[in-house]
Amino acid sequence: MKVGFVLDALITAGLYDEYREQKKIQEILDCMTDEEWEELWKNCMLHQIWGIVYTGLKKYRQTVIPESIKRRFEDYETKVAFQYYAMLSFTTLILSIFKEAGIRCYVLKGIVLNALYPREDMRKFADADIYISDMKEYRRASAILEDRGFKQEKGLAEFHSGYTKKVGDKVCLLELHWRPCDILLDAGMDRAAMKVYEELQYAPDVYQIAGTEVPALPPAENALQLLLHMFHHLLQGGFGLRVLCDWCVFWTRKSAETEEDRFIKYLNDTGLTGFAWAATQICIKHLGLASDKCQWMNRINGAWYKGSSELLYQDILTGGEFGRGEKARVTVLRNRSFRLADYAKEVHRVMRYRFPKLRKAVIVWPVLWTATIWIFLKNNRRLRRGKISDVIKSAEQRNYLLKKMKVYEKKEKKQ
Repeated sequence: MKVGFVLDALITAGLYDEYREQKKIQEILDCMTDEEWEELWKNCMLHQIWGIVYTGLKKYRQTVIPESIKRRFEDYETKVAFQYYAMLSFTTLILSIFKEAGIRCYVLKGIVLNALYPREDMRKFADADIYISDMKEYRRASAILEDRGFKQEKGLAEFHSGYTKKVGDKVCLLELHWRPCDILLDAGMDRAAMKVYEELQYAPDVYQIAGTEVPALPPAENALQLLLHMFHHLLQGGFGLRVLCDWCVFWTRKSAETEEDRFIKYLNDTGLTGFAWAATQICIKHLGLASDKCQWMNRINGAWYKGSSELLYQDILTGGEFGRGEKARVTVLRNRSFRLADYAKEVHRVMRYRFPKLRKAVIVWPVLWTATIWIFLKNNRRLRRGKISDVIKSAEQRNYLLKKMKVYEKKEKKQ
């Protein structure tokens, strides 16, 4: 409990100039044992937030950090900074290639999100994501990248292609998107989400980063894309505190520019109102996000989602980045009257990811389903996730979280 409280406080101090209960936190830091420092470090590793936490920790200048912990923070702070500048160079290179070719695009997450942090090199990210909405332009961009020496990576996902290129000593990955998010399992939700971006006229929110004009989605559509990205990871292993830090800095810096009516409409149309409310409530309660930066929250009946934010918070703390903190965690099952349909649909989803080319041949689906199940059982044993019953139990428990957030319900009930 103590370490969790300190972790939240250090994240808050890392993200904002003003932060809460400084005297109390300093007193706790002064009394922390070596074991508690190790626990704090393990949480930073689990959530991939070394730069954010260490930035906050340095604001408590009286704190005597154990030497081994301090060295680790400094080493990772340096690694994250080097990674950022490599990815900055890589992303701006791609933008210059597309600009020269007259290709309209948007940068998703990546250097755009880093630009919203107090210091751009404090947030870890591993690849560049660029979205091209027009399929003709998308194919032209792919051809241009291959002509410029980018190597295509096979079998990454069905909503983007991967391209790698060496920048200095680092091989960098571009995920070139033809849609802004993964294909959502709920067909109605997927249609509603894609309708937003298909009807979007090209008028990017332009960031000035390192002397380069970087086109991002307009604020309301950017917020929805961040939310869809979070939701995609929630339905799989889960997501960690790093993603919530992104949500905090986005609303801190972009709230005034985000059209509230449009964003609320997107939430209602996609059925993600409860998820957005729960995630934002966590940020306000635990991570220092000012409530006046999220005025749209006042238009949502929080009582309808009572208890969901703390359930989501515990899911995030336990699972960490990609759910790696819980061995039995693999996915979430939707609760239907016919439970076998849940299992079948999840097997089909994984099959589509694992066999992106073969899945196009419907006649071989039974073979691919069998192969998918066999691979799952093999990996489950290799990764020591425990019994299959434990995996299913974890998935069903996390389904309860979806029910509390009323995901897939398009509108709030009339009060």
